[in-house]
Amino acid sequence: MLDGELQELTDADEFTAKAGSLVIKPNHVEHENIFGNRPVRTLSISFHDDLLLTGQFNKWQWIDHPKVNILGMRLWTGMKRTKTEQGVMDCFDDFFSALSLLKYNVTAKPVFWQEQLKDLLEKNLSEPEFIETLSKKLSLHRVYLARAFKYTYGVSPVEFRKYARVAAALLDLSLTQKPLAALAFDTGFSDQSHMNRELRLHTGCSPAEFRKMMNGI
Repeated sequence: MLDGELQELTDADEFTAKAGSLVIKPNHVEHENIFGNRPVRTLSISFHDDLLLTGQFNKWQWIDHPKVNILGMRLWTGMKRTKTEQGVMDCFDDFFSALSLLKYNVTAKPVFWQEQLKDLLEKNLSEPEFIETLSKKLSLHRVYLARAFKYTYGVSPVEFRKYARVAAALLDLSLTQKPLAALAFDTGFSDQSHMNRELRLHTGCSPAEFRKMMNGI
């Protein structure tokens, strides 16, 4: 999901989506969409063979994690560039392999301070927030904070913030025509070259190439 307000409901679950959330939704799962006041913009990939998904996920699942958002974007860009069926399957396999390696605890409900820390890490990306500073804000020892956060989210707070910057840059590229230098500054990169390297590393294309793909939708 790129922008807007959306709540999705099934018989067993409900999720309020925000920009950067990703849903894996097998075709057989019935659900209801409730739209908010802001227009919704999404990026989607549809597979006609439901077995491709149910082999990995047999139920509807929303994921709110910047690394998963990036993996979804990488899947989309890879499939846009590939010209063969085998290339599509390679992109799909790479996505699920990377997702399985994340190994974060999707069933554990984060405790309140983990949600607070996640919120702090995703906001004010241009501000240099260090773990020592964040641990003092939350009155927790930095070693305990880092270990407990990684158990729930699969990455350390430092890594989470790095992925949050990349995910934020991808959303900005999708939704705005902001100059790349300004976009790099707003999302916390040291400069435009730093942003270019990170986005190419995580998506396989440059910011300019990614924006061109998005503008071509």
